[in-house]
Amino acid sequence: MELHAETQTTAGYDWPVVGSSKLPVTIAVASVALYLIWRRHPRYGGNPALPSFPIVGCLPLILLNRHRFYEWSCELFERAHSLTLHVFLGLQVIIATADPQNVRHILKSRFDFYPKGPNFYPYFDDMFGRGIFNSDGRLWRFQRKVASHIFTSNSLRDFVVDIAGFEICHRLVPALNSACEEESGRPIDLQALFMDFTFDTSSQLTFGADPAALIGCIFWNHGMRGHRTLVKSKIRCKSNSDCAPAEVHPDSRRDSSHLVMEVPHYLIRGFAHGFPVALEVIANRFLLPTFLWKLQRFLNIGSERKLREALKVVNEFAAYVIEKSKVESSGRRDLLARFMQLSKAEVSRLLDDDDEAVWKVCSSDKNDQVLSESLLKDILLSFILAGRDTVASGLSFFVWQICLHPEVEKRIYEEVQVIIRDRQLKQSDSEGAGIFSYEEIRKMNYLHAAFSESMRLSPPVPSNPKYAAEDDTLPDGTKICKGYAVSYNVFALCRAQQIWGNDSLEFKPDRWLDQNGQFVTADPFKYPVFQAGPRTCLGKDFAYIQVKLVVACLVRDYVFSLSPGFKPNLSFGVNLNMTNGLPVTVRRRE
Repeated sequence: MELHAETQTTAGYDWPVVGSSKLPVTIAVASVALYLIWRRHPRYGGNPALPSFPIVGCLPLILLNRHRFYEWSCELFERAHSLTLHVFLGLQVIIATADPQNVRHILKSRFDFYPKGPNFYPYFDDMFGRGIFNSDGRLWRFQRKVASHIFTSNSLRDFVVDIAGFEICHRLVPALNSACEEESGRPIDLQALFMDFTFDTSSQLTFGADPAALIGCIFWNHGMRGHRTLVKSKIRCKSNSDCAPAEVHPDSRRDSSHLVMEVPHYLIRGFAHGFPVALEVIANRFLLPTFLWKLQRFLNIGSERKLREALKVVNEFAAYVIEKSKVESSGRRDLLARFMQLSKAEVSRLLDDDDEAVWKVCSSDKNDQVLSESLLKDILLSFILAGRDTVASGLSFFVWQICLHPEVEKRIYEEVQVIIRDRQLKQSDSEGAGIFSYEEIRKMNYLHAAFSESMRLSPPVPSNPKYAAEDDTLPDGTKICKGYAVSYNVFALCRAQQIWGNDSLEFKPDRWLDQNGQFVTADPFKYPVFQAGPRTCLGKDFAYIQVKLVVACLVRDYVFSLSPGFKPNLSFGVNLNMTNGLPVTVRRRE
């Protein structure tokens, strides 16, 4: 039987007529097309969207503004007069929000609805595997429970004060004194110094070793990021002696009675370069279609080849640390030792014996080891990231703000002097030098407020992506479909006038103090710098301890000046850093 299309003549033209048998198909196709158009419409869900292009979405705009991504994101929210935006990146739909009520919904009210998710894991899997920052469910809870026992102990608090105090007195201060003595007046990169400082402190807390990275800043070169020059010239060195620094002052070597190993300098320097390179490449994955960076990884070309080379030295560092930690883990207070000391019964209690998928990730095939070396590596690198990069970021931007606001520096100095006078009265300490105690820094309310204000304007972790596990509706009415990426923008939220007032872009530590000068804690969903809800940062208090110790000592003894015309260029990545460093000149306070 032959089928003939029917036609209808109108105004001299023959138009095809849709037969009754084809009508349902036509309606269905048209309905799907209209639905897809409506779903991607800028006003869908009541939220505006970035201008999008076919296939690539708004990727061209993101790439054009990559060098100022977070400042640009603030402008987008402001121009849209909305705290929630739709972002179309290729076929992926991203909901970006800077609304505290949405943040509360995501991080607390519907916490289980918004995990890291399967869309997020592949980006960080090469580096962090199933570490605490790249896992959900039982595996995440297991790591958090084990770590929380350490972070809530008073003995660890004293340990942090002891470690940071030694690092300040015997390494950071000599480095700054050396800079003061230089006649050339060349600036030093304070951000690089802080990176080495926090690497030393976080290493002792995380795996019980002192890499002494900050010593290199004293003996290699004080020029702008000069102490990184040797590292940048080659990712790995041929031997220990090839990378060993010059002879160091004996006082700068920490008593290693509580430590279990010394890490070779070639591994330290390889890690110091490879770790930030890997983080940068991984961050750039979020700007590319998934198939593209996966193809680059498969072919081992482009940035993915760079990532593979960086991870090679990072993993070599981690493997050395884990292997040496097996020698003696009893009696140690560091995080890695705590995980290695777990018995199979403890792991079973914290996990679930019936969950084979979780056990497959966790368990080791070695009789003398409960957790796999792969998971231990993931845990190790995750906590180094938390302890090194975030604290260094907070310190760097805080000192930058202090340099810009001499009135703030003066008030911090005056607060520190009050503490010193009290100490002199109680202990007959005529000089008031040395490291402050935990009780002393607790009394520094203005310093606490100033650091909180600095992190409000420059949060160390500027954004945080989640995955919608189910269809949902945010408190502001935004429709969320299963599979959407939902990201809360900490940088934009903490600068939004609707939330922080008309002076939201001003650096005003007094906004954190009451009439009596006491610090007032902000709503964590209005100020999610340390996340909020069940994933609140375990190391929050220790970050404040380290930063307050460092800044109190530096403001007491030194005056810093920014290089003329300096303005930080903000990085795009996991952590907020200054891509052009923090160039300062330093002199002793008279």
